[in-house]
Amino acid sequence: MTVLSPTAAGAHEQDVVVLATGDVRVPVHPAASAVRARRADQHYRAPAGDPDLRSLIARYAAPEGSPVVSPEEVLVAPGARQALVAVLGAVLGERREVLFAAPYWASYPHLVKLVGGVPVPVPGPVGDGTLDVDAWEARRTPDTAAIIVNSPRNPDGAVIPEDLLRALIEWAGRHGLTVICDEVYRGVPLDGRTAPSVRDVFGELPEHCVVVDGLSKSHALAGLRFGWTIAPADIRARAVAVASHLIGNTSSLVQSAAAVVLAEGEPERQLVGRELTANLDLAMKVLDSVEGLVCPRPEGGIFLFPDVREPLAGLGRLGEPRSEALRAPAAWLKDRHRVAVVDGAAFGAPGYLRLSFALPAPQLTTGLERLRHALTTA
Repeated sequence: MTVLSPTAAGAHEQDVVVLATGDVRVPVHPAASAVRARRADQHYRAPAGDPDLRSLIARYAAPEGSPVVSPEEVLVAPGARQALVAVLGAVLGERREVLFAAPYWASYPHLVKLVGGVPVPVPGPVGDGTLDVDAWEARRTPDTAAIIVNSPRNPDGAVIPEDLLRALIEWAGRHGLTVICDEVYRGVPLDGRTAPSVRDVFGELPEHCVVVDGLSKSHALAGLRFGWTIAPADIRARAVAVASHLIGNTSSLVQSAAAVVLAEGEPERQLVGRELTANLDLAMKVLDSVEGLVCPRPEGGIFLFPDVREPLAGLGRLGEPRSEALRAPAAWLKDRHRVAVVDGAAFGAPGYLRLSFALPAPQLTTGLERLRHALTTA
């Protein structure tokens, strides 16, 4: 593996405005931390996570009126990414193929390959959560073991409607496929809405389904590296066995910090949602002013995913050096216009750009104005 994840922090010159980050950087946290390092008690913890912490996760995952989650269904991990790897390691056996919708999180193919699997993207619309079960069926083979469902989706914020989510999960169940529901962006209350969860759709977690979640986006705590999975007993037992070798246990300090956040962090989560909604309103006004650019308003998450093919084609017709915008748009924007974004090709959607709106408003405004200027100046 030679290419860094687009989420990985990169080195940029000081005058570059970075819209490429994958973490939430709005200022929402108190100045003082409620957690201090504990030096006297740092023994190995259980691979599945501390029981009290798993109870807090179960309570967080099942607010009043939602189906109950048992702490025995929870596996704690140092980040949702590690939770996903543990689940993939648990469910892939003789069958190795894993299906997921395109555009997709750029790390899915790499993580699937990491555990010996075969990634299989399923083409679908960009900026739209509708899906065609027949398209998934067309890519299913006797070697298909699982599907990954990401809603709200990275990179475009698309949300799968409840009826289509039900249809896809029922289709997977009929064919013996495990459904891994990546809900890490679901906790961000963007526009005050929450995307449908598999647990809401079915009233309880189906036996062939797993939920992966964490605190990185919902509570602006990407650097804490804390996530979890909720899974039926058989899948969870196998995932815990994988985690015991892969992870050992999640850091004691991280678990202590996460417990405080899960017990007391709802005001911060709501603040994240308000800040991000305001940023999204600001960003859409700027992008809507660029002729030819198409960017549906994301229904969730922290990213915008505009289609810039028409504006870039107009620039390309002007000849060199503008034609470099068509060959490598992200590099062109960074080198010539001092704004960093991620090329949509990393997500299976060339001609698009991914940019974060989870930034301090002044930084976001400056970056968007540079992007607008780049795409509209002849």
